[in-house]
Amino acid sequence: MSVVYWLARVGIPAAGRTPLSVRHALASTATSASYLGWRSKRQVTRENFAQVMSLPASDLRVKRAALASWSNYGRTVVSLICLPYVDLADVDARTIDLTEGMTWQESLQVASAPGRGTIITTGHFGSWDLAGAIVARHVPLSAIADTFNDHRLDGLLQGYRRDRGVHSIPVSQAARRGMQELTQGRTLAIVVDRPVERGVEVTFFGQRTRVPSGSAALAVSTGAAIVPGYMWYAINNRFYLRAFPPMFPRSVSDRTERREEIQRLTQYMLSCQEEVVRSCPTQWFMFRRFWFAGGVTSGIPDGSVRPSTEGLACRLPAPPDHAPRRVDKPTPTALGNV
Repeated sequence: MSVVYWLARVGIPAAGRTPLSVRHALASTATSASYLGWRSKRQVTRENFAQVMSLPASDLRVKRAALASWSNYGRTVVSLICLPYVDLADVDARTIDLTEGMTWQESLQVASAPGRGTIITTGHFGSWDLAGAIVARHVPLSAIADTFNDHRLDGLLQGYRRDRGVHSIPVSQAARRGMQELTQGRTLAIVVDRPVERGVEVTFFGQRTRVPSGSAALAVSTGAAIVPGYMWYAINNRFYLRAFPPMFPRSVSDRTERREEIQRLTQYMLSCQEEVVRSCPTQWFMFRRFWFAGGVTSGIPDGSVRPSTEGLACRLPAPPDHAPRRVDKPTPTALGNV
């Protein structure tokens, strides 16, 4: 008998019926305690934030940002396990679209117009599960997702996603089933900021790392457009959502061109992610070492990567052209929580 599964079956309904503020406070306390008690993860998180903020890992601002990230992560965990109890229509109404020049829905329409499917790439930033549930209200959506070792627990949590219109595809079946989804003109979501030893080399915050090639490879093989998209938390219990311009793959004639095109598309995904992480670094949840051991600089001048001396709170991006309404700027807090 799976103790974790039964705890989830009993605990999730109870958590889903608690007030939102209590739910978030309890989850944030638990994840913050994990950070404080997990020395290796604490060090890795600080190293990642040191690179993002262009500061030494020993700097107090880096330590505070790292703790704030773990604290904010509790809220993101809750967004999955309590997904059945979330009023998505209400979330949709409280979401501020920061997509530039068009709405995020129009961005997906442009991407899907050729009929070759669309790949939404995102990262461990904000709430990717909540983002998927919102997108699935508007377009048919499948998502490449990690599975849990406990099959009953996995079935329970993946069922929550399925009930919200997000059909999960295990990572082990990503290539075959992802291809099928795209050839049928559907939308496929993939989290791409996973550091790997063998993958596509990209530059992220001025330093090189490697991430999986799967998203770009699928795009090149099917002709599907890539749309980087992110959803994250704002003050006053609101949300930001931003889709970047669709990037269509170029045709390739040999392996060299294919490899170069995969690198170009993957770099675009990570460049978009760098922009949103810079706007709100404490909502990036990267708790494994993201860059090469020892560090390999990209050769990009230091001035092109903005040092973050204020990076403990989210900075509001410039208002998009289609949404001139005024939005109050988030007030910085000590730990960057919003």
